Amino acid sequence: MNIIGIGQAGCQITKLFENLEQYAPHYVDTHDDGYSNFFKVKKQDSHEEYEKKFRKINFNLDDEDVTIIMSGTGNVSGCSLRILEQLKNKRVTVIYIKPDYSHLSQAQKIKHKITFGILQEYARSNLLNMLYVISNKEVESALEEIPLRDYWQSINNVIFSTYHMINVFRNTEPILTTCAPLAPTTRIATFGVVNYHTNKEKLFYDLQCPRNKNYFFGINDLTLEQDKEILHKIRSFVGEKSNEKVDAGFAIYPTNYERNYVYSVHCSTLVQEQEI
Repeated sequence: MNIIGIGQAGCQITKLFENLEQYAPHYVDTHDDGYSNFFKVKKQDSHEEYEKKFRKINFNLDDEDVTIIMSGTGNVSGCSLRILEQLKNKRVTVIYIKPDYSHLSQAQKIKHKITFGILQEYARSNLLNMLYVISNKEVESALEEIPLRDYWQSINNVIFSTYHMINVFRNTEPILTTCAPLAPTTRIATFGVVNYHTNKEKLFYDLQCPRNKNYFFGINDLTLEQDKEILHKIRSFVGEKSNEKVDAGFAIYPTNYERNYVYSVHCSTLVQEQEI
């Protein structure tokens, strides 16, 4: 899978994929921070100028699957829509990083509104495979305690590891699954993590009106062998997440990890943050 980081935030998260052979990272920004496969764009004065003066980038992508990681508050994100035009024949997923809204300037809020709005319409029109929305503030809440010195590294590590593990699960045969295919318009989503022992779930974005919730259980061999009630527990937990408006499913995967992990993906057809 190709990973393209756009702007500082996107590039820093993309760099975490470098040591995994499943991924081919690429970087787009105005400044090279020692990245491999770096593509420099000329610094412009505004969000609009990055789009107007954008020159095609020769990424040389062989794989059909491409994931773009970006935030919409920096000026350089103005070239993201032009990059998406280049990749229209690829299977494109976007991970959109939303910073703490209370700390944004008015100009940054406008950039976010424009970029986020267009990406959502792309997703609803099936021009994107998926649009995953992640709020730094919500990830911080999920971590509970973060050393200030490692603040951004900790948040980026969670985003990276969650996306990677969900990719691993989706490319692994589960022991059992009830996950159903998504509807064509159910393409706006977020990730979540669930505490295996308490069932407490924390989402990475406050997704409004989810229509689909899928839970990925990575269970170690010891638990699978000794816990005779595990299937009942999982069915009960996931059953509580389902109602007449929400379909919930699960998939169980064996792992060699010492701990058991549970990840979730919530998907919606609704355009988010329309009131901004």
